[in-house]
Amino acid sequence: MWVTVDGERRLGEAESRLFRRAVASMLSDCVAVLSQRSESDQECRLYGIDWFDQWEAEQKVWLLEQVATALLTDQPSLRPAAMWEATVDAIFLHVFELVLREFESSTENPGMWKSPVEAGGRRWRDEVIQALEQQQNRRVRIETSADQVTQWRRLVMQISDRILGVATYQRAESYRDEEARKLAAFLQQKGLPDDFLTRIPPLLKPHEIDDSIERLQRLLAPSDQGG
Repeated sequence: MWVTVDGERRLGEAESRLFRRAVASMLSDCVAVLSQRSESDQECRLYGIDWFDQWEAEQKVWLLEQVATALLTDQPSLRPAAMWEATVDAIFLHVFELVLREFESSTENPGMWKSPVEAGGRRWRDEVIQALEQQQNRRVRIETSADQVTQWRRLVMQISDRILGVATYQRAESYRDEEARKLAAFLQQKGLPDDFLTRIPPLLKPHEIDDSIERLQRLLAPSDQGG
């Protein structure tokens, strides 16, 4: 379960499908890095969220597993921490990147490119719209004349905001370099625990990493991950 704008719940069907596909894509990247680490210093790709990007691949796997379990199952909500909010932000920024990649592919190779639908999968844009329609319980209209980058970023962030609410980790981080009492007062005002900024993902042992990957793969398996 996750405490969303609509109360404590797990993701609905369309939200879940979009979320699973995005996490599966991120997991694949982490697994590729872990499998090649003995041969090179390859690092995970960056998603533009420092609070997520800073961790090692195995820590990212653990974060993805914990957040996915909370959002996709009826297990109790996670105790608030900056690392959870940052992980959700990173996941939906990745969704936005995938939407843009879809546009770029269709524009650069119009004669060769096949949409995911034609290839047996779903377009990321369609997944975004379906998730939004589920959240808002109404049809969502797309302005074809609008700036596509701005429009699709706004649409993806609407989904994220409905799930995450008002993320506080970046604002809390800004208090870190000030007096400790200011940070403490901010956390207290927001009803957040004292260790909101200090909790970090563990460094897993090899067998723990494998177990975490296996659990996460099982959790993501019900989705259609094509495309």
